[in-house]
Amino acid sequence: MQTTPQIAPTYDCAPTLTDREVFEFCRQGYLILEGVVPDEINQQTMIYVAEHTEHQPMELLTEPWFVDGIFKNPAAAGAVRSLLGADFKLPQNFCNHRVECPAQAQGWHRDGGSIYTEQLDYLQVFYYPQEVTPEMGPTELIPGSHFMRGKANYMAHLRNLRLAEKTTAPAGTIFLTIYSIWHHKG
Repeated sequence: MQTTPQIAPTYDCAPTLTDREVFEFCRQGYLILEGVVPDEINQQTMIYVAEHTEHQPMELLTEPWFVDGIFKNPAAAGAVRSLLGADFKLPQNFCNHRVECPAQAQGWHRDGGSIYTEQLDYLQVFYYPQEVTPEMGPTELIPGSHFMRGKANYMAHLRNLRLAEKTTAPAGTIFLTIYSIWHHKG
C-alpha cells in the first residue's frame, strides 16, 4: 500500500487575480498560466518522471524543489489564493498522466468526487513540464461545462465538440480548473 508523504497542510500568500479574472474563472471554469514554472524545474521534473514511471510518484511531494516550484509557484499559488482564500490546502495526491503517443482518445468525463455547489472549495490542477502540442492529444475541456449536470454516460458518445478547447501550451504551464469541468484526452 502506497502512503502519501506529508507536506505542510496549508499555504498562504498574496492573491494575484483581479476581481474580473476571478469572475472569468468562475464563468469559464478554468485559467491558463502559461510558462510560469522555471525551465530548470521543468527539466528536473522530466528527469524525475522518466526515472519514476509509476502513475502516482508520491515521493515528489517530499521534494522541496517540486513543492516550491509547482505548488508554491508565485503565479499559481497566488491564483489559487485568489480563488480559494487564505490558508488553502496543498495537494496531498497527484497523478502522472504521461502516455506514449499515439494513444487512444478518452471519453468526456468529470473526475470522480465531483460535486455541484455554488461554493468553490477545491480545484483541479494540471502542470505541463514539457511543451504540449495538438499532435500529443492534450486534455480538452468544455468551457462553462461545470454548470452542466449531466451524467458521463450521456456524454460518452460525443467526440469532437466545437466549443471544446485543447490545452496546448508551452513547458511550465499550469492550468487551474473547477474540479467538475468536463474534460477528456483528445
